[in-house]
Amino acid sequence: MTTAHALGARLRHLRKSRKLTLSALASLSGVAVSTISKIENGALSPTLDKVLRLADGLDLSIGQLIGEEQIDDHKSQPNSRLLPARADDGIVIDTQNYEYRYLCAELTNKRMVPIHARIKASGLQEFGPLERHGGEEFLIVLDGEIAVHTEFYAPIRLSRGESIYLDSTMGHAYVSVGDQEAEVCCICTEPLRVTVDGQRDHDSI
Repeated sequence: MTTAHALGARLRHLRKSRKLTLSALASLSGVAVSTISKIENGALSPTLDKVLRLADGLDLSIGQLIGEEQIDDHKSQPNSRLLPARADDGIVIDTQNYEYRYLCAELTNKRMVPIHARIKASGLQEFGPLERHGGEEFLIVLDGEIAVHTEFYAPIRLSRGESIYLDSTMGHAYVSVGDQEAEVCCICTEPLRVTVDGQRDHDSI
């Protein structure tokens, strides 16, 4: 399990190794200086949105940022890869609204981010502002029931075995409905970037 302090120390090391100030990383990632400082000091566990933004700002994958994947400037293309994820595998980051377990984080050049998560928030007021990040995502409810809140649609309730696909750039929030915290599996794609020749391309997460 990756603790907030371990992740913060890792982020500080990676930032300083690139000779980046807090302001410079904030500019590259779109994450506020105060937020980066809190993460580095172990006072805040970053949400998926912040993890993706910080990894993008440092030009790293999630696995490289959190420390499960070796940093290698030479990125080979995927070729016949296979990696099982056992019940207790993965990198766990516990936030106010979700407990994320990032699966297969050590696999390089992924085009998807598989996440096993526990939905902790029980209402939108408790959740706070809607989250948004690049890419798209597919979520299926493994246990319990959730309400999906988005900025453009009415809330949608999903029970065990039901699923949803959405544009991650749209503000969204998953909250548990009922007496128990829901359990879900979410697959996120990486954001699309515009390359130097003007073409849209996928970055490796």
